[in-house]
Amino acid sequence: MSAIPVSGRVSVSTSLPTVTTPRLVAGLAILQVALFAVPMVVLGRAIGWPASLRLPASEALPLVAANLQAVLVGYWAYLLVSVAMVPLAFALRSLAAERGRSGPMIDALAFLGAAAGILKTLGIVRWLSAMPALATAHAGADAAGRATIETAYLALNAYAGSVGELLGVQLLSGLWLLGTAAVLVGIGLRLTGLLGGLAGLLFLATTLRTFDPAIAALQSVAVPVALLWFLVLAAAMLRRRAA
Repeated sequence: MSAIPVSGRVSVSTSLPTVTTPRLVAGLAILQVALFAVPMVVLGRAIGWPASLRLPASEALPLVAANLQAVLVGYWAYLLVSVAMVPLAFALRSLAAERGRSGPMIDALAFLGAAAGILKTLGIVRWLSAMPALATAHAGADAAGRATIETAYLALNAYAGSVGELLGVQLLSGLWLLGTAAVLVGIGLRLTGLLGGLAGLLFLATTLRTFDPAIAALQSVAVPVALLWFLVLAAAMLRRRAA
C-alpha cells in the first residue's frame, strides 16, 4: 500500500496479487484431487463406497441409516468436486485462448465440461436429500413398508445414478477429457494430453455397461487415471508458470 499525493490530496492505491491462468488451472486441478479424497476416506470407511452403490436396497438402506452423518459429509465433499469442475472447464478454455486456440469448438468444449459437472451434481444430490429420508423411514417401517421403500430406492438410484454416472461421469466427462486432451497436445503439453485422452477413452468405454454390466469394472481404472491426470496437469501448469 502506498500514499501518493495528487493535486494536494492523498490517494491510496492497493495492488492485489493476480492469479494467472496456468496457476488457476493448477489450483482447480489440485482441488479436484483434494476434495475427492474426502468421500474416498469418509464414505469408504463408513459404508464401503463406492462398492456400496451396488448393494441391494435391503443392505444399503440400513448402512446409510447407521452412518448418516458420514454419508452427508462425504457426499457434500463429492458435490463440491463436481461443482469445481465447472470453473476448471472455463479456466482451460482461457488457457487455450491464451495459446492461440479459440473458436466455437473450444467454447463448446468448455460448456461440455461444465455440463458434465452439473449432471454429476444432479446425481449426487440424492444422497443429501432423498436417500437419507428413505433410509430413516426404512429403519422404522414394517415389512410391507420396507418393501415399498426398497422399490423406491432402486428406482431413484437407477435414474439419478444414470444421470450422474452414465451421463455426467462417463459420457460427458469422457468427451470433455478427449477434447481437452487434443487441445493440450496442440499447445505443446503432449504427455498431459495423452494421459487425459486415456482417461477419456476409459470413461467412454464404461458407458457400454448399459449393454454389459461387467464393463462397469472399468470405472475402477478410469477414476485413478483421471486423478493422476489432474495432478500431471497441475504440475505442467506450475512448470510453465515457473518458466
